[in-house]
Amino acid sequence: MTSKAPLHFTIKSKWEDAIREGLKTIDIRVNAKPYADVEKGDIIQYSSTKVMVKKIRAYPGLSDLLAHEDFRKVAPEAKTYQEALKKLLETIPHNEPPHGVLAFEIEKVK
Repeated sequence: MTSKAPLHFTIKSKWEDAIREGLKTIDIRVNAKPYADVEKGDIIQYSSTKVMVKKIRAYPGLSDLLAHEDFRKVAPEAKTYQEALKKLLETIPHNEPPHGVLAFEIEKVK
């Protein structure tokens, strides 16, 4: 069995800090390459943090995603669903991108 090399993704530094602190456990990406190729068990390397993908869920858009996921695990600094949606729209400018969005449930690895 061949192991894949870690995938290298960028992320806002405040969200990488939240991952390290165990507050952010869901990373959101547009459902397009290279993110659409991520599989359960893959390792993602951010700037200085490495995580493993535990689960992947697809949604048509950010509103649908936030209706099913705990917004505090997506945008831990948000106090409300609306604030979380606003913060996500700063990163993903369309509520419903053409191919939807992916929720990667992640776990920090050493």
